[in-house]
Amino acid sequence: MSDSSEIPSSSSGSDSASPGGGGSSSSSQDSNADSDPETAAPSGGGDDSGNGTDPKKRRYSQQDKLIQANITDSQVFLKVAAGDPRIRPLLEARGYDDAEFAAGQALAAAASAAFEERAGAMGDQEESTEGLLGANQAARQDYATFRIIARASFPEKSDRLSLSLAGGVPEDTSRFITLATTSYNAGKKPPFDTRLTRRGYDPATLDQHLLALDALTGTIAGHDESQGEAIADTAARDSAYDKLRIYMKELKGVARGALRTQPGLLAKLGL
Repeated sequence: MSDSSEIPSSSSGSDSASPGGGGSSSSSQDSNADSDPETAAPSGGGDDSGNGTDPKKRRYSQQDKLIQANITDSQVFLKVAAGDPRIRPLLEARGYDDAEFAAGQALAAAASAAFEERAGAMGDQEESTEGLLGANQAARQDYATFRIIARASFPEKSDRLSLSLAGGVPEDTSRFITLATTSYNAGKKPPFDTRLTRRGYDPATLDQHLLALDALTGTIAGHDESQGEAIADTAARDSAYDKLRIYMKELKGVARGALRTQPGLLAKLGL
């Protein structure tokens, strides 16, 4: 455990399918001065890139690894400071009694729990994103095939307008769903149904494509929900983490002063 393990401040940010970055801070110090030596302040939108298998068994980004390591380091520091028979009395003289240490241990436990909760939410979000991308791609491929065949079967501009086949296919998923739904529904009705049935698009087949579009709409809703949960859990983690950071910064500063003439004890605490 080294002094550089003091946990850095955390700045909240919104999570999305794409990760965000973090800032940095540093300060000069002498060997016994109170300091905040961190070089990276994690952002709430840190990159939790997947490991290529189960999205929930993900690799943490460097920022998340730093947060996780610092929470663990704080727990170790508290255990040593509260339990060492030579260190504890010197800190008790500065107000760190049972209640004070219990408060710090509770903050560390809360930060650890919030970290794990957020990691799970990020895994759920990634899994949801992968599901959305797959469903969207499949629906677009189905519609592209239908569109090519229907346009070949109905070359007249008026027919294509009625089937919503004129113009391009929007990139926006919601607009794409609206367009494809309109096309499929129109294809089930006269005067298009007879010819499209011969081309493999009978009403029952088109109904299957419509069900796939309904499922895609549900997948979008699920993705939005998982994204919202990831953002909320990120905010909760950052809040718990910052409370622990503030507590540990003061405790380490007090310990440096209280143990200033005891280098061996400072070394025990990694200061």
